[in-house]
Amino acid sequence: MRVRRVLRRNDLSAALDRCRNAAAPGEPAPSRDEVVRVARAVRRTLGALPGDSRGLIASLVLIAVLARRGVAASLVVGRPRPGFGAHAWVEVGGLPALPAAKDKFAQLVAL
Repeated sequence: MRVRRVLRRNDLSAALDRCRNAAAPGEPAPSRDEVVRVARAVRRTLGALPGDSRGLIASLVLIAVLARRGVAASLVVGRPRPGFGAHAWVEVGGLPALPAAKDKFAQLVAL
């Protein structure tokens, strides 16, 4: 709910900054497996809640959760390779937190 409220009250850049400000300096960065585990947990948790928590909202929540663990993550926006639309996902170190996203979409911008 916090991420939805932040996104309603701010533009995307400001909302992204607010999500990243939850950083916890000094903690060791988790492994790639830990990042994937956290990403899956966020997806499962948001999937059980009411409302549309796909794409952008889920990505911002994941960035906030990873920031609390000291992980720098990028928000990537892309479009389906064949077709029209948009999708957002999270990348850590140039790799998607959930690998399936990058294969289906052409990257438009990374923030």
